[in-house]
Amino acid sequence: MAESRQFKFTEPVTSSGFSKALSLKVDDYFQTRGIGRHANLEMVTKTVLGAVATIAAYVWLMTGRFTPLEVVGVYVVLGFAQLHMAFNTAHDANHGAYARSKRVNRVLACTFDLFGVSSYMWRLMHNDSHHAFVNVRGADSTFDSGNIFRFSPQDRIRPYHRYQHLYAPFIYCLSSLDWVVTKDFRWLIREKKFGNRSVLRHPTSELILLFTAKAFYFTYMIVLPMIFLEVPWYTVIAGFVVMHFFIGFTIALIFQPNHFNENSTFPEADEEGHISNNYIRHIFDTTSDYARGNPFANWILGCLNLHVIHHMFPLICHVHYPALSQIVKETAEEYGLTYRENRTVSGAFLAHLRWLRVLGRGEESQGERNVHALALPE
Repeated sequence: MAESRQFKFTEPVTSSGFSKALSLKVDDYFQTRGIGRHANLEMVTKTVLGAVATIAAYVWLMTGRFTPLEVVGVYVVLGFAQLHMAFNTAHDANHGAYARSKRVNRVLACTFDLFGVSSYMWRLMHNDSHHAFVNVRGADSTFDSGNIFRFSPQDRIRPYHRYQHLYAPFIYCLSSLDWVVTKDFRWLIREKKFGNRSVLRHPTSELILLFTAKAFYFTYMIVLPMIFLEVPWYTVIAGFVVMHFFIGFTIALIFQPNHFNENSTFPEADEEGHISNNYIRHIFDTTSDYARGNPFANWILGCLNLHVIHHMFPLICHVHYPALSQIVKETAEEYGLTYRENRTVSGAFLAHLRWLRVLGRGEESQGERNVHALALPE
């Protein structure tokens, strides 16, 4: 995904009356309640519960006497406990949203490393690339699928893409396994630019953490169970792989509908990297919410289903998103902006698969709106 262009939105955020009004309302929300923008008691409780569940699941795996099939089941439980920690703690910490203290955020961000994903590479791919330029080809790392998928109208269509809406769920099951085994290393070696950030040399401390954490992860997840569990070695491998099948599909279920759907736009930067929009309107053009009124979804997913507010205020802890997303929606309606959302998790994912079907058959030409940013009023 190497790009020589420097990407830039042509309009300043301050040019939008909506942006000013929303900022004032968000500031007022925190000031009138006398609360901070970072973690509160609810957030700390979620972190403690997630950590306890993860540790308990691992102790259960290592001390229980299980049949091979039961071992696989316990691995799946462990995987979901880790995923809960990733969604609810590591994600906020890597954005610097968990705490005021950079040190606290940095320590909690390493939760990713403990679960086999490099927090350093994640920040490069997610914060510097994806968040800065959502759905912009050449800048947003989430487009990179090795041509397995056609995610946007700008992608070259290949014959097998006609079936991508059918094979996507199965490929998604492999995504987290690929991430912990190869993806971090591929991007470490291959990529030198993430969004507008050039990285000619990775910090030695980050490299040490990456390789040490990977070794630790595979040791406690595979090597130690092989040594101490009274089951065949291939049972441990099966449990690890099946665990990642569930994790991979769940991650896709949560993240893919936020940007890759039939209502999103896929703006193109010109030869100089200019994007004809301002950043706030760009978020509305490219991002959707779902299950906004579902308290359980908000709690268990770390409010990743409330993605519009997350992209606007990534430095605010997610426990504040349910209330803030309502403010965003109401303010958007005042200014004539389209707030895109789906009522359910399943409905959002099906909308994503429909979009893959449209792209796979080359039918997206019916709406040029999906290629260029919408001209939304201020």
